[in-house]
Amino acid sequence: MENTYLGRKEAPIGSDTWKLLDSTLVEAAKSQLAGRRIIAIDGPFGFGLKAVPTSDCELEKGISGSGFVPVNIIKSGFSLGKRDLAAYEKDGLPFDAGPVASAAIDCAAKEDQILFHGTQGSAGLLNVEGTSSQTLTKWDKVGTAADQIIEAVTKLDDTGFHGPYCMALAPSLYNLLLRRYPQGDGTELDHIRTIIAEGVIKAPVLKKGGVILASGRQYSTIVIGQDMIIGYNGPVGDGLDFQVTESLALFIRSPEAICALK
Repeated sequence: MENTYLGRKEAPIGSDTWKLLDSTLVEAAKSQLAGRRIIAIDGPFGFGLKAVPTSDCELEKGISGSGFVPVNIIKSGFSLGKRDLAAYEKDGLPFDAGPVASAAIDCAAKEDQILFHGTQGSAGLLNVEGTSSQTLTKWDKVGTAADQIIEAVTKLDDTGFHGPYCMALAPSLYNLLLRRYPQGDGTELDHIRTIIAEGVIKAPVLKKGGVILASGRQYSTIVIGQDMIIGYNGPVGDGLDFQVTESLALFIRSPEAICALK
């Protein structure tokens, strides 16, 4: 069921134009999103979802209650010219969809910021209490990264999480894994993928370090209220004003299944 608060039916554009805007949104967001590639997704449950309840616990004798994880709304606006849209719909002339892509990329960055670093009221993968951590040295020598990732996986093993695993790395670290071993044709990334079997990904939101997770929705999920979508705000001058909106929360059930790479 479409969210009636998006105002899409009030927009003076046709269905083909909406399809173009939506496909541009999806392609741009997919090029940036990292968290969704390593964490299972629950939902979407709808725009009205404001919090995810945690398990009940006893507050005092005979009284139980639960906490909650807040569901954050992410939004980013853009405008498109009326004449450009009219020319596209009448004559099929192309128009600049760059503003759509920019808004989608901005929302994707904010989403991953929440998932990896948290926000006010909720922690992210890298700062939730109860995780293990692995200190990284410089990866100047091929093989050093694999040795340190094995150490991190061993720490997860020691806490009872035996894999399979997935991992997100800062781009500067990920790119170093593309070097080949002096002996043989394999890269260090090929080697590490035999250890981290569920995926090794590049996460643009990370400026340094990374994180290893034991895979599985039983350990952590992304709870989506409203999935990323374009809404219509109204006419503004010679343009039409739109907004990309989404809402989500990171629900970590087992922080012990996470190892932060610092």
